[in-house]
Amino acid sequence: MGKYFIFGGILTLLLFCGCQPKVQKKKQVIAFSQCIGSDAWRQTMLEEMKRELSFNPDIDFLYRDAHGDNNVQINQIRELVKQDIDLLIVSPNEAEPLTPIVDSVFQRNIPVIVTDRKTSSGQYNAYVGADNLAIGKLAGQYTRTILHGKGSVGLVTGLSGTSASIEREKGFMQQIEDAATIRVNGVIQGDWEKNKAYSEMRRHIDQMAQNDIIFTLNDQMAMGVKKALDEAQIKKDIKIIGVDALPGPGNGLEQIIQNKMFASILYPTGGTEAIRTALAIINHQNYRRENILATVVIDQTNAELLALQSDKIKQQQYDIDKRQEFITEQNKIYRDQKSVLNVVVVSLVLAVVFGGISIVVIKSNWEKNKHLEIQNSEILAQQKQIVDMNSKIQQAAEIKNNFFTNISHEFKTPLTLIIAPIEDLQLRTDLTEEVKEQLSRIRRNAKKLQRLVSDLIDIHRISKSKIKLHAALVQIDPFIQQITASFRPLFKKNRISISYVNKTRLKEVWMDEYLMEQVLSNLLSNAIKHTAASGRIEIILEENNFKDYFYLRVMDNGLGIAPSDIEHIFDPFYQGASSRDGSGIGLAYSKQIVELHHGQITVSSKTGHGSIFTLRLPIGNNHYEPAELVKFDNAEKSPMQQQDILDTTRTVKDNNLSFRSNTSKSIMVVEDDDEIRDYLRSLLEGDYNLFLAKDVQQANSMMKTHFPDLVITDIMLPDGSGMDILKDIKAFYQTAHIPVILLSALANEETMMEGNKLMADDYIAKPFHAELLRIRISNILQSRHQLKEKYSSNVEQFDNAQAEQVNENDKRFLNNLAAIVESKLSDQRLSVDGIAGDLHLSRVQLYRKVKHLLDCSVSEYIIERRLKKAKSLIAEGLTINEIFSSVGFSSASYFASAFKRKYGQSPSAFKKELDKK
Repeated sequence: MGKYFIFGGILTLLLFCGCQPKVQKKKQVIAFSQCIGSDAWRQTMLEEMKRELSFNPDIDFLYRDAHGDNNVQINQIRELVKQDIDLLIVSPNEAEPLTPIVDSVFQRNIPVIVTDRKTSSGQYNAYVGADNLAIGKLAGQYTRTILHGKGSVGLVTGLSGTSASIEREKGFMQQIEDAATIRVNGVIQGDWEKNKAYSEMRRHIDQMAQNDIIFTLNDQMAMGVKKALDEAQIKKDIKIIGVDALPGPGNGLEQIIQNKMFASILYPTGGTEAIRTALAIINHQNYRRENILATVVIDQTNAELLALQSDKIKQQQYDIDKRQEFITEQNKIYRDQKSVLNVVVVSLVLAVVFGGISIVVIKSNWEKNKHLEIQNSEILAQQKQIVDMNSKIQQAAEIKNNFFTNISHEFKTPLTLIIAPIEDLQLRTDLTEEVKEQLSRIRRNAKKLQRLVSDLIDIHRISKSKIKLHAALVQIDPFIQQITASFRPLFKKNRISISYVNKTRLKEVWMDEYLMEQVLSNLLSNAIKHTAASGRIEIILEENNFKDYFYLRVMDNGLGIAPSDIEHIFDPFYQGASSRDGSGIGLAYSKQIVELHHGQITVSSKTGHGSIFTLRLPIGNNHYEPAELVKFDNAEKSPMQQQDILDTTRTVKDNNLSFRSNTSKSIMVVEDDDEIRDYLRSLLEGDYNLFLAKDVQQANSMMKTHFPDLVITDIMLPDGSGMDILKDIKAFYQTAHIPVILLSALANEETMMEGNKLMADDYIAKPFHAELLRIRISNILQSRHQLKEKYSSNVEQFDNAQAEQVNENDKRFLNNLAAIVESKLSDQRLSVDGIAGDLHLSRVQLYRKVKHLLDCSVSEYIIERRLKKAKSLIAEGLTINEIFSSVGFSSASYFASAFKRKYGQSPSAFKKELDKK
């Protein structure tokens, strides 16, 4: 019995599903590109199209108005094609410019109907419009009839280059030329516009007023001609004939009825015929390719009848629209009621069916439910155990990862204390050969251990996906050329040729320059490894057809990749049969970087013929998240406040100082490891005064009481980060000139990039080479010394070479200082306090900044500026009395003594020397 109930329920459900309305088909789309929609004739065309489409509610209609602009219409057609249209109706603004885009649509197998004006090629499915040549001939015949074969005629043409204007004029002139006693007296161009025809008529009123008939190629120009004749008060009865004869207020039909125009040639819009032809095409029915619309002359004899017919058609269309609205509303009510009835009937049937089913199954379900409850309780207990185990696994994994990071860092600390002293010992000349050999063996194995630790860290970074994107606008050609230039020695050594070709117009692309440099360097490095001597490597930049992606290809003619290795080439740690060395993570790392850029990397290869690695990357920056784009924000405040820098109340313990002499440069070392800190003390105290700190707090205290010439800091500190120290130092005028070297075991890309962004002057990874550290410290301090010497002897701006050695804050400060002093050289009241106020610094801050950068006082800097300016004024021929006050000296004697003290001769002697030359 239960089986019958179940069967009946299933049957009812099937019947219910069968009663559901069918899914509606996708609507077909007809697009219409109008050259200009502002005139009445084209508005009438659009109304006729909409009227005909009202009988076909299953058609979507897209309309675009180009406002008489060829380029706008071309772009609108491209946009319409992207919307998956089924057919395009186009009324070209001009034939020649629109022909290529219309041809391209036709060649994409999208049906095209050309209306009103034809294109030049004839590549379209159908043409709908009147025969403009026939219209012109009909106008000419009518003119000959009115003039009885004798008289003069004026002509007003349309827009130059449009087929309608050319053909109407041609047909009219053919008929007039056949009548020998009728002559054409004046042709003006009205561009289809009333105002243009009016202005041209006013310009040629004397000539055009001599005609018996003026034929304008449309009614709008006829109205402009009529207005010009009325304003000129021409008494002669000049008959005006137009083309269009459109119904409605202000159009040609009304003008004829009001006797403002003599006649008009009916130019049917063809809107109805265009839609009917379009429907026939998309429904795969027969249609005519050339749909030439009939025409007739409209004058006082038939104008009123035509106007009545137009009004009647409009009224009938209004009635049709109202009835369609009523039918649509009734259909909606019917569908709603039908749906409600179906739901009610099906609900009643289902209630009966499920009632029977429930009686049959309740008994068996009761027993099953008891069994399921027992199973559910067991499953819930198991789920809880799984959740607990998963939580423990995650905690264990996190502990493992933290241990991995910390132990990698700890490996590098003892390695530093092994390698650095060994390298220092190897520089000694009093060692025996046996000792040198032992030291070399120790150093070689320590370096090997260092490389293994670096590989472990790289593998960990990939597994943890810690790479962050910082995309910016990059000059693509210099970027690639710079990378290839770094490989020049290898290319030369292996006799491999390299070429780069940019086949696009791209000059700038959005990418993370640092990360993408690693990708390209990795690809070039692999290409060199697998390319034999006298081989070649090519880098090619290309775009796709839609200009939304670019391709960067690295091609070589080397060994190639075996087919069995291709599918695994981007897997981490995979090393194919042709691999020579490496850890197998380079290409996996490169793939991760490219995917971070929302791109793809692919490879194609043939054994013995070479390989092609292709990077496909989007153009522009819309695909990046805001956090992935570089932000240039200089308004961020530092936790180190300005007043703290000038606070000299705190002191540092003597055991943290190592003082050599008053003339030595001072270095602050921030290192938490006691052994490395003591090693750095022993390495540097013979040449520099040292301030030693073990954490951020102690470093900040020292910065408040001492202004060192250089800072060396570790990154991982007990109470913070060396990055915070770097950020505080570079944030303000007072300390921004102090160079900072980051000395850390964190030798990964993101940490180095962060240090570079915060304007670190150098980044040295542990373990470090002792002599290399000494050389880098010496070079940085020497470049600062050269800068001071330059500014103490020459107060002009940086040259390009020195500007590269100074950070942006220092350059901005010195340029601002020079600008303020230069602008106030003639002011005898110019003071240190005034300059400090203009720079928003205290007097003490300004003095310390100038002293550190220029090794002179502010007053000495001002005197230097004034004397240099005076020297140039003397060369220009000014007198001493004119010069001393213009450069801010209070008297001529004070000026003369200062000038002689600086240049070794008086101003007058210097002037005489110049005059002799």
